[in-house]
Amino acid sequence: MPLPSILPIGVFMKRYPPLAMALHWLCAAVMLWALLSGFALASGTLPPALAKAVPPLNVALTTLLVPFWLLRLLNRIRFRMPPPASMPARGWKMARRGHLALYALGSLSLLSGMLMMERAVDVFGWFTLAAPLPPGSLTRGFARVHFASNAVLALAVIAHIAAVVLHHRRGLPILWRMRPSQTEL
Repeated sequence: MPLPSILPIGVFMKRYPPLAMALHWLCAAVMLWALLSGFALASGTLPPALAKAVPPLNVALTTLLVPFWLLRLLNRIRFRMPPPASMPARGWKMARRGHLALYALGSLSLLSGMLMMERAVDVFGWFTLAAPLPPGSLTRGFARVHFASNAVLALAVIAHIAAVVLHHRRGLPILWRMRPSQTEL
């Protein structure tokens, strides 16, 4: 099968396994939604009805995300993706450090989000989780950690997306490695 015309001659890239792709896009979708809606909520610009609906939705979605996030971390530890053939070693090292930062910040966001809860968490009426800590200064501290980690996570996500775009503009379409509909290269 011929290579897509977007790929430069001689650039062959291995695709991520289907599980890694599915977990990447699921985690990306939920975390992007939670980040964007959370910052919109914090800005105070949402209409009152939406401002009331966002917190329980975000808490339920991210609570459901936790086991998938843990599976993603375990899968990532188990599977090492080789670098694209034409990517310099320095670039691959930077990419690995950037991904490590995304994993660490995502984990900190989810953990601090769970620990800041001062009341039981209703997950779409399917089940309820008790607050892990009593309300007080500790939960408020985790709320501050949650906000700060999300601010840094948002910057890291922007940098991640910018790096993908930059690589594509330079002729290294690394996003193809994460496209489920693409045939094996």
